[in-house]
Amino acid sequence: MVSTLSVRSPRAAGALLGALALAAFPARADIGGRVLVSGSGVPGTPIAGAWVHLQGQPVPGTFTDANGDFSLPVSPAGSVVVTAAVPYFRGAAENFLTGGAFALNGQTDAEIRLEPLPSTDDPGYEPASYLVCSGCHNGQAADWQTSHHAFTASNAWVRDLFSGDGTPGGAAGYVFKNTHDPGDSGFCATCHAPMRDRELGGNLMLDDPTLPAYGAEGVNCVTCHQMDSVDAGNLNALHHLGKATYRFPDSDGGDTYTFVWGPLDDVTFGGMRASHSTLHRQSLLCASCHQYANPSTGAPGQNTYGEWLASPFAQPGPGFRTCQDCHMPPAGESGTICAFGGIERPPGDRRRHTFIGTTPETLAANLALTASAVEVAGRLQVSATVDNFGAGHSFPTGLSARNAILWIEAALDGQPLAQVAGPTIPWWADDEVPGTQPGDLSGLPGKGFAKVLSGRINGQGPVVRPVLFIDAEAVDSDTLIPSGALDVTTVEFALPGPLAPGAEVDVTVRLLWRRAFRALAVTKGWTTDPRGGPIEIEVHRVELAVPVVGGTPFEIPAAGAAGLAALALALGAFGLARLRRRRRPTAGA
Repeated sequence: MVSTLSVRSPRAAGALLGALALAAFPARADIGGRVLVSGSGVPGTPIAGAWVHLQGQPVPGTFTDANGDFSLPVSPAGSVVVTAAVPYFRGAAENFLTGGAFALNGQTDAEIRLEPLPSTDDPGYEPASYLVCSGCHNGQAADWQTSHHAFTASNAWVRDLFSGDGTPGGAAGYVFKNTHDPGDSGFCATCHAPMRDRELGGNLMLDDPTLPAYGAEGVNCVTCHQMDSVDAGNLNALHHLGKATYRFPDSDGGDTYTFVWGPLDDVTFGGMRASHSTLHRQSLLCASCHQYANPSTGAPGQNTYGEWLASPFAQPGPGFRTCQDCHMPPAGESGTICAFGGIERPPGDRRRHTFIGTTPETLAANLALTASAVEVAGRLQVSATVDNFGAGHSFPTGLSARNAILWIEAALDGQPLAQVAGPTIPWWADDEVPGTQPGDLSGLPGKGFAKVLSGRINGQGPVVRPVLFIDAEAVDSDTLIPSGALDVTTVEFALPGPLAPGAEVDVTVRLLWRRAFRALAVTKGWTTDPRGGPIEIEVHRVELAVPVVGGTPFEIPAAGAAGLAALALALGAFGLARLRRRRRPTAGA
């Protein structure tokens, strides 16, 4: 029997020809192969679920199947490196380092072998100094040297608070060691010198003069890049004392410092035994130190990660931002991540390690201040709005000593007007020196933004405020502005009057940020931050010139019955006229 096929339209003919072409030339990937366990023999144990792509080109990519096979739809012009990675998971039965192999377009037998990560740690390992890492990663090291992370162990303010010996006046006022039990570490070193403190089980005294290099460097390279997990279910624990864990793999004769965790999934350089860490692209990594509570009372210390979780930036979508997106922005241009070569990587793979924080520029760029003023019934009403539109956390955030102040002033002919309504700046805006000093702002028109903790020092004596988290038992007040939120403050000033035509009131609204409560800073004699920067920053200022008439509100004079009746008739006629005007139809209605 002979069968015939009728094609009735050009479109159908085209579809038929396409189908015949596909049948004649079966589809295949340009590069195919298999991912295997290194050292597992021939042919080797396959690795399922490994992510495969060209080095430096994450798209397109593919996962290996149950047999470890992959098909990668790429058409390179020449030899390329095809990489494979399995995301690290602390609880996995086996983890692997990233790896890769050379391949050509059309090759179907590419073989990538991944080295298993040792399951045991090196008991004698001493964490590496940043100097070891800087030999190859000199750009990142140079960034880090300018960061606050590089000075956490020698932070003069922290030393003033812990042992009183950070600055010449550091012994004044509160000193932890003078008010707590002998041998109590206060957990300062847990985040300020974590690599040494981890070895001592959380008992490192921050003023220990024998700190080795990796302890004195504070939060150095391996503090983050040998951290392998952060427990999201135990967020308020203190760093390595219950929340963050480290791995120092026993390298079987090699250098343990070369085992690192990082966000790149295509590192093939043999001198850097890298594990692909999804943690290092998450804000959760930063929660290891920037989220904790008092271990005895549960009172909050830092809640920066929790604030981010509640922010608009933590929501999936185009506005999603991690801590790293803001505090470790991409490099300005493409380049390598190693001083001695390697592939050209896009800026997003080359993050800055300056860990930029609170500067005049970052504060001004992420907060907005607007103000308006109007005369109402013989008073000047001033409204000011602080908009925390750009920060992924509350304003201010971090240590509870951080605070901010909205200060509103109004003056007529250079003379301040008296406030008659609205909030005033709280008590904590002043120092403890008798009298009013320049910089004391409590009681003035405005508002304060801070988280004030209260508690007993060393759990004894009267309750005082503010206290550091280590003495905190409760939150006395919390007026922080959440991420994405507005705070509106309205105050009123009395106007004298009547005033001459053309009179104007000068209104000045300031938003100030302070690195520490004023009383603490003045008591310790701090005039700059530990790196020589300002301890008070004027984030924004708004100035207004408001025309005013002045005088007192209209009062109804005393009148007899006839006068009151006439007034009632006049008011009634006025109301009737307004009612009729409202009911009059408008054009197009």
